[in-house]
Amino acid sequence: MDKKQLIQHLNENYKSNLSIANTSFSSINKSKEVWWFNISVSKFNKDLNLLLNTNQHALWIHLPKDFVKQLSKSFKIREDKNAVDIEISADNNFKYLKDIKSGGSGFNFAPFIKLKIDY
Repeated sequence: MDKKQLIQHLNENYKSNLSIANTSFSSINKSKEVWWFNISVSKFNKDLNLLLNTNQHALWIHLPKDFVKQLSKSFKIREDKNAVDIEISADNNFKYLKDIKSGGSGFNFAPFIKLKIDY
């Protein structure tokens, strides 16, 4: 599924309130086994949803507004874009669902999985 289809599916079947404004989507990177996100710092002022897409399923990660005390202590911030730069490992054998971006803290996204959607 693409981003629009997945958001529509979740809204219709799980009574979620996902939108382009509160949701970021990523498929596994072709050159590195990660889901890559570059998300504006301002989007973390409210609850944020991440959709991690594979060919077989998607994971819905829900990050509450204050899920970390300070973004810059947990993630790499790109000063040039004022954005949080995240690479979540998609490798089942290496730090799966953890941020592996250089400058990050290895943040574990697994506790924030709200739903796995099988295709």
